[in-house]
Amino acid sequence: AGLRCVSAHYSYDDLHRQLDQILAFNQEIGGRYIICSYPGKDPSQHQNSKNGGPKFTLDDWRWNADQFNRIGEKVNAAGMKFGYHNHTMEFQKQDGVVPYIELMRLTDPSKVTMEMDCGWVVVGGGNPVELLRRYPKRISMLHVKDFKKTGKPQSMNNPPPSAELGQGTIDYRPIFRQAAKTGNIRHAFVEQEEFDMAPMQALKIDADYMRKLNA
Repeated sequence: AGLRCVSAHYSYDDLHRQLDQILAFNQEIGGRYIICSYPGKDPSQHQNSKNGGPKFTLDDWRWNADQFNRIGEKVNAAGMKFGYHNHTMEFQKQDGVVPYIELMRLTDPSKVTMEMDCGWVVVGGGNPVELLRRYPKRISMLHVKDFKKTGKPQSMNNPPPSAELGQGTIDYRPIFRQAAKTGNIRHAFVEQEEFDMAPMQALKIDADYMRKLNA
């Protein structure tokens, strides 16, 4: 089909348990990026905890930053790049600190890149344009998705329903203009996660929107 898999997602738990196998598999298929799609928790802090939900403390995020640096070093040695994919929880301030900014501060740019999910940044209360402006060389890939406008509060646990690109609340023109200025974006992936029409019809709307961005 002429397709190739440029990146693959794995949770921190999977990366911790089977990094060698993951690296070997991605080398075999020609992958370039290994992306952590969900963080882990420091066992020494949570071994007796019964609330293993998505609540992460600042110490958890700092521990993850250290783990990402270690994993990134191994991924680099295997000839690939390591990165992190955000959701919304990275933008919930704790003691005045935004976890995503803390990850940026504590991860080594030579070992950890960012695959910024623009849609989740917006839902989490962040600004993709500002992040691209502030960290022009730290973000190398984008996830592109849109959401319908609702009157309800938005969060990771209560996300708004998906919309086709251009049919929802996010204008990607300023995002892609800023992304172009960085000269660092290698890939942008459109994510259409829900459908209220035939999937190929929805994807055509997405594709047409991307072609007309002119960014």
